[in-house]
Amino acid sequence: MQPGITDLFGANSTFTGTPKVLEVPLSSLPALTGNNPTALEIYAAIISYAHTWFAANTDASVFGTSDLTISSPITRNGVPKTQFQYSERFYGTYAAPTFDPNAV
Repeated sequence: MQPGITDLFGANSTFTGTPKVLEVPLSSLPALTGNNPTALEIYAAIISYAHTWFAANTDASVFGTSDLTISSPITRNGVPKTQFQYSERFYGTYAAPTFDPNAV
């Protein structure tokens, strides 16, 4: 089983083949609560949303996994912060180790 567009990008997300357009409405990402999120907030919400799907679908037939490590406190610019580290892994047919996003 491989994830669909809505599994990784939210319920109302779509991919149109011609032209190749991925549309991710902000309403598809429930973690976003503000009206004007930054690009980094949108990116983090997509990673978090996809992580939830991977965490619930751990079968070896899925060609990707995601882990979350939380560390606290981490000092960044002299200020204590909490660090959320997502580790994404993708699996494909064994060959010489060259990453090809089209093969996942």
